[in-house]
Amino acid sequence: MVFQLKSDEIKEQLNSLSEQLDRVESLLNNSISQLFHKIDDGDSQMSKRPVNALLIIDVQNDFIDGSLALRNCPSKHNGEEVIPIINDLLDSGDFDVIVYSIDWHPADHISFYDNLHLRSHLLTNDSIQLADLHLHSNAKFDIPNVAVMEQVLWPRHCVQNTTGANLHPDLKVFDASSGKSVIYIFKGTKSNIDSYSAFWDNLKLSETNLHQQLQEKNVSQIFVTGLATDYCVYSTAANAVEYGYKTFIIKDGCRGVDEKHIKEKLDNFKQNSGHVIQSSQVKDYVQ
Repeated sequence: MVFQLKSDEIKEQLNSLSEQLDRVESLLNNSISQLFHKIDDGDSQMSKRPVNALLIIDVQNDFIDGSLALRNCPSKHNGEEVIPIINDLLDSGDFDVIVYSIDWHPADHISFYDNLHLRSHLLTNDSIQLADLHLHSNAKFDIPNVAVMEQVLWPRHCVQNTTGANLHPDLKVFDASSGKSVIYIFKGTKSNIDSYSAFWDNLKLSETNLHQQLQEKNVSQIFVTGLATDYCVYSTAANAVEYGYKTFIIKDGCRGVDEKHIKEKLDNFKQNSGHVIQSSQVKDYVQ
C-alpha cells in the first residue's frame, strides 16, 4: 500500500512536470515566432540586416547651375557638392534599392513665377495681391477642382524634356541593365499642384507609386540625400517616417535654400522620429 502511494505520487509529479514543460515549450515557440516576424523581410528567411534604400532627390541641372541654382538662394549653397558624397554612397554597395526622384514640370506649372498671370484671377482675397507678389513669394490660390492652397513662386525650372531637368552629368546613374534594383520617380507633373515629396503631391491628393515599390522590395530603412534639404528632401523624409520606415537624412549629402529654414525642418524631422546623420555614419546603420 505504501509502495502504491509513492508510485501514484511520482506519476502525478511526472505528469505535472510534463505539463509545465509543454507550457514552457509553447511560450518559447511563441517568442521565437514573434522574433522571427519582427526581423523577417517577407521571404521566410531570417534576415541578417535591414533592407536599405538610398533616395537621391532632384540632383538636377537647374538646381545646381541652372535657373534655380541654390547658390543664388539665401543659403548660397553649392548643390554640386552633394555629388561626390552621393557617388561614394552608391559605390559603397550598402544599398539594396536606389531611388532617383526627378522634378518634372509641365511648362504651365503653378510654381513658376512667370506663369502667375495664368492664375492671377484665382488668387484668394487673403493672398498677397498680384502687385506685391515676386519671386519666392507665397501666393494663395483657389484652384477649381483642386483646393485652396499656398504656393511658393519659383523661377521656371526642371521643365519636362529640357536640359535643366536632366540629372547632373557627374552623378552616377544606374538603370535596370546595371543589375541593381533602381526606381525612378517623376514628380510635379501636374500643372495645378506642386510636389516636393517623392511620395505625394503637396496636398496629399495623389500619391506616386514609390511606397508600393519599396514595399514590394521589402525596404525597411531609407536614407535620403539630394536637393533641397528644406523642401524636397525634408518632405520626402517626413512622408517616409509617416509610412513607418526608419528614415535618415544624410546631412552632408544635402544642400538647401535657406539656412534658418533648413534648421527648422531638420529639428522638426528629429522631433518626429527621424534621424539626421553624416555620410561617415551610414555604415553604422546599414548592417
